[in-house]
Amino acid sequence: MGKRRRPLVALSATLALSGCYFGTQDLDVDPDLGPGDTPADEAGTGEDESPDDVIACDGTPDVAAAPMRRLTRLEYDNTIRDLLLDDSRPAQAFSPDEEVAGFAANSVAKLSKSQLDEYVTAAEDLAHAAVDERWDALVGCDAAGPGCVDQFVARFGRRAFRRPLTAGEQADYLDLHASAAAEWGEAEAVALVIQAMLLSPHFLYHVEPSDAPGVQPVSPFSLASRISYFAWASMPDDALLDAAEAGELDEPAGVEEQVRRLLADERAADAIASFHRQWLQLQGLAERVKDAELFPEWSPSLGQSMEQETLRFVDEVIRRGDGSLHTLLTASWTVADAALADLYGVAAPQAGFGVVSLPEDERSGLLTHASFLTSTAHAAENSWVYRGKFVRERLLCQELPPPPPGVEINEVNDPDRLENPECNYCHLQMDPIGKGFDAYTPIGAFEPEAPDGTPVPTAGEVRGVPEVGTFDGAVELAQALADAPLVHECVAEQWFQYAARRQATAADACALDQVVAAFEESGQDIRELMVAVAVSDAFRYQLNE
Repeated sequence: MGKRRRPLVALSATLALSGCYFGTQDLDVDPDLGPGDTPADEAGTGEDESPDDVIACDGTPDVAAAPMRRLTRLEYDNTIRDLLLDDSRPAQAFSPDEEVAGFAANSVAKLSKSQLDEYVTAAEDLAHAAVDERWDALVGCDAAGPGCVDQFVARFGRRAFRRPLTAGEQADYLDLHASAAAEWGEAEAVALVIQAMLLSPHFLYHVEPSDAPGVQPVSPFSLASRISYFAWASMPDDALLDAAEAGELDEPAGVEEQVRRLLADERAADAIASFHRQWLQLQGLAERVKDAELFPEWSPSLGQSMEQETLRFVDEVIRRGDGSLHTLLTASWTVADAALADLYGVAAPQAGFGVVSLPEDERSGLLTHASFLTSTAHAAENSWVYRGKFVRERLLCQELPPPPPGVEINEVNDPDRLENPECNYCHLQMDPIGKGFDAYTPIGAFEPEAPDGTPVPTAGEVRGVPEVGTFDGAVELAQALADAPLVHECVAEQWFQYAARRQATAADACALDQVVAAFEESGQDIRELMVAVAVSDAFRYQLNE
């Protein structure tokens, strides 16, 4: 059946029922904003912490305020997959996600008119495809038969909104169906109901209602949503919704049981990959520009292989291996294809991607993957700044200020800038770290000698961090970072911020202390870290202002 475009009056009814057209407040639409634009008064992620703010850690939950946020593109696509059995991934054509604390959040800028248009178009196309292609799986009965539509609306609404519909919502959707069926027939009426739900704030947003002010437990169904979008980057399944309805998420033990169940499911791969893609800043790797004369082997295809290598390696360690952060940072093996094996100078797997051993004196985990080395380099030269900044901010959680206004930014590693008083403070934090990676090319090949045959200098230092200190080369650096408690704390904080989709604040100190303690006790097992985050007070409580 060809694509249909419903008359404007029907579309308006759909949007009105979803809450989009009541002055657009429910979807918080700003018609003057384009994708990615942020109002000046909303650009921040929270107030600065007062030095007088002291957290007692006396067992009373302390929770920071969290703004309501929209589904990210990955969450939208995965939710559509699980809700409608549709793998078309329409959100890949949506406007880019907004980031907070380095992770996609969609919690700052208002929804623009163009973004609303994207949702409207996707909802109509998805609703028609569902009715035309998957009626039996989604509806499962004759819409004209007794009770069919009532049951469908209740069942589908519970899954789409991640909670049971209220009596008023159920009645409204049944009224919409009845009026549409009289005008256009049963199939079109069911499609209109699906479209209306896909445009509702209760589908598009992570809605966490609460009537009481102050710190309160997250409602059972909202907590189920937090759990599933953290562990799966998708909607709760029926078993998780049933657990919420039965009160099984009221205590940490029930939350832990469900998190472990979700992590054992294949769908956990998406969330784990999403964290590492963003944490390691791999987005757009295939589109990086490299000097064609110096690196003729570089291509978008090789860039895609690099990203796949890292994500497959992470999956192998966390979902099938020991789950250890130490392994992620020190492994002398990876999951490569023939192109990467050639770059690494090792034997290729028999077909596709496979586990390959790497020289222990050349490679040590994620920081020596071609993906990291390529994404933190310029077109023709390595970048001490990019690599040092990554270690400082993503592995040590030490935020560095931007360069002073008017400072010239170039792609040359200049040792003289360490003598410049305007530059040396920040560059002393980054350059001595970045120099340790100089035995690798800007596409990640290992070349420890200069063209004249002399060894490439790779001695470096992580200034101000005695537990890491001095090192010679990236392998030594990775080993030292893997053993450093400060790195363990930072990785725990990164996972916490990924789960919360906001910056950690002083109010999170007690929860983070407990998360870090559990992580250390587990031997830095990422799976146990995810469980610890999910059972923390910061995850299970909310602050209502």
